[in-house]
Amino acid sequence: MSEKFGKILKGAMYGLFLLVFAWISGQLFFERQTNNLMTSVGGIFANKEVSNNSVADELKVIYSDEPDKLEPAIGDPATWKRLINIYEPLIKLDRDLNVRPALAMSWGLIDERTWEFHLRPNVHFHDGSALDSQDVIAGIERNKTFGGLKSIAEVKAIGDLVLQIKTKNPDPLLLQRLSRVLIFPSEIKDKKELPVIGSGPYRLISWEKGNIMSLARFDDYWGEKPKFAKVQMFSISNKSDRVNMFLNGDADLLDFVPYDAVSAVKDAGFEVLSMPSLEVESIFFNTKVEFFKDVNNRKLVSMLLDQNYLINSLGGYANAVTQFVSTGTFGFNPEISQHKYDTEEAKKNIEKNNLKGKLIQIHFPKEFSFLGEYLRKQLTDAGLVPVISYMDPDPLWKSMENGDADLYFLGFRAELGDADDFFSTIPYSKGNFNITNYKNPKIDSLTEISKTEMDQKKRLQELQQAMQIVVEEDVIGMPLFEFQTLFTFDHKIRMIPRIDGFIYFDELIIEK
Repeated sequence: MSEKFGKILKGAMYGLFLLVFAWISGQLFFERQTNNLMTSVGGIFANKEVSNNSVADELKVIYSDEPDKLEPAIGDPATWKRLINIYEPLIKLDRDLNVRPALAMSWGLIDERTWEFHLRPNVHFHDGSALDSQDVIAGIERNKTFGGLKSIAEVKAIGDLVLQIKTKNPDPLLLQRLSRVLIFPSEIKDKKELPVIGSGPYRLISWEKGNIMSLARFDDYWGEKPKFAKVQMFSISNKSDRVNMFLNGDADLLDFVPYDAVSAVKDAGFEVLSMPSLEVESIFFNTKVEFFKDVNNRKLVSMLLDQNYLINSLGGYANAVTQFVSTGTFGFNPEISQHKYDTEEAKKNIEKNNLKGKLIQIHFPKEFSFLGEYLRKQLTDAGLVPVISYMDPDPLWKSMENGDADLYFLGFRAELGDADDFFSTIPYSKGNFNITNYKNPKIDSLTEISKTEMDQKKRLQELQQAMQIVVEEDVIGMPLFEFQTLFTFDHKIRMIPRIDGFIYFDELIIEK
């Protein structure tokens, strides 16, 4: 991995790190006392698309965060949720993360490293220009400058609406990767800051930073008529203001209902829908330090933690997990058993192995002090000596990179809905963020094979085997829970939440 790419990737992960902390803080810990390869081919995930062609004048949506800028090659959540209704990729993921046609009508493998894509005819961008192969090439190249699509060796146009993509090695996740590449007119590709011009169902009208982004229906959209004539997206960081705005009838949809506002929303007669997120919150052991070199010590500490207690502390708006990816992720292993919580057995083994008084250095984000204090109590009661430092994101990030502590907390989101995201980042010895300092040749081999294995069933088995090793055999950490994402909406619309948590406006159902 080049030094430049490493910095880009760390910057991207750092941005996600900050966004997750900010969102969770807004939902829970401030004012708490107030009232893969083409999964569609294998059919592993069910498709539940709902068609509704009704139209409405206006949609108003409230978000808790706001992007810094509207760069289509940046994949952070705040930016992505604004742009997915303005731009389009070659391939899109449906609500269950199956790959579906978007700007590409069809595609196929010519050989194991060469893909051919046929573009839709009569697609226009918001500036009136027509989609062609050069636009797709420009989108891919811009994405590569931001550190993405490193598996692609070459992209070439075969015709105005046909192009080929050649990868360095067979890439079973190419389609999922392309679903994150938003396409814009190639004529503007050399601009440092791109004008916001996509081919999606809605076009940008205005953006008042810190307040409102306004969109309008794109009348020349190639697909079905967009459902809303106008869309307003509000950015409101204060959770009480968000909820009050919705309850006062000034918005139609609230993205991420604060957990302690659920009762008020339901009492007002609105439905609250939940969807488990793709992000799993875990603790990870630094296997380089003396205490956690021994897998038995890692198992002892994990046995001291009660997932149910933590979930109840979160008001029940979280789910217990068995592994480092969520249920809807390709590579999830249903054979992994539930976490074993047994303080008595852990204490007996601590006594038996003369581990009482052992010092454990823990670095935690400030926003998760409730979890840190629980961890401190459990370890102290068992005879260990935890020393916890609560840190802001910058020093915590540096501590993780340097391996300064024995134990860390980290949330990980498999953006592509594939366990390769996790393995390539953390347990792989050459991983981009191996905070565990874990090395296992078997995991390295399985991770590398999964990157090029084009047989879907074999690849699933490989990822599931790797997950069983890191969770049950080597215990590199302990998966704790995944938060639920909560949505509410007024009586004019209905929604079916997506696994990825994003809102595509034309997937909403307008009540007649």
